[in-house]
Amino acid sequence: MTTTPIVLLVLLSALMHATWNAFLHASPDRLWQVGMMAVPQLLAALVGIALLPLPPMPVWPLILLSACAQVAYTAALIRAYRVGEFGQIYPIARGISPLLISGAALLLAGESPRWMAVLGIACICAGILSLALRGRRLSGDSVPAALLTGVFIAAYTIVDGFGVRMSNGNGFAYIAWAYLFASVPLVGAVWRWRGGWRGMFLAPPRRVGEALGAGVVAPCAYGMVVFALQYLPMGVVSALRESSAIFAVLLGWIFLGEKLNARRLIACCLVVGGAVLIKLGA
Repeated sequence: MTTTPIVLLVLLSALMHATWNAFLHASPDRLWQVGMMAVPQLLAALVGIALLPLPPMPVWPLILLSACAQVAYTAALIRAYRVGEFGQIYPIARGISPLLISGAALLLAGESPRWMAVLGIACICAGILSLALRGRRLSGDSVPAALLTGVFIAAYTIVDGFGVRMSNGNGFAYIAWAYLFASVPLVGAVWRWRGGWRGMFLAPPRRVGEALGAGVVAPCAYGMVVFALQYLPMGVVSALRESSAIFAVLLGWIFLGEKLNARRLIACCLVVGGAVLIKLGA
């Protein structure tokens, strides 16, 4: 396949990722929203488990660790979206993740960053600092919540990286079981809170459709990235995915009524550019 359609596919994936996050931020009941989003993901995981062989024994602790990190990430994301604007939270959470992953690579694998990655780290730090400040002060509880969200993104990314490599070519089975263990607590919490399946679906049809649709969009966006990895280098695909932060700022401005000033836009571009430099310099 030619390069251009694959690049456009990855950019579409980035837009889809930012879009379902925007729906979550705009939801009046974010806990219910993530529980409903987990329903189609749970069903997809069950299908995968039925069709694929069991992962090898050494990866099961990583599967459980990944699921715990994903549940923690979801809780942190709900908290972050409750206290901060979408156009601020999303770029910070997405931007801090490459920093932490680069640090983990240095500590765990002894991978020294190249000059391009060092420049990328500096760009991300500058961008996050600009997004975090309101005048000369940190902007309330939103920044710590966004940073914590980014920590959990980095955690499950690193764990899944090891888990898929250790799965002996059976990475999709690993992903299916990780999705299962991450989805069950979310669906179960909302199921109990709403008094069963009937209570879960006792909401305006439009809201139910949006929540379930977002639950389909999220894994589809990831699947598009996996498909693109067959045709483009991993660093290029990862770098293109970071454009989701720019989409988030624009979606927050257009649909959520958030401010779009030069400072926020430049800061977001610094975060995205820094992430690109880190991925390409890896």
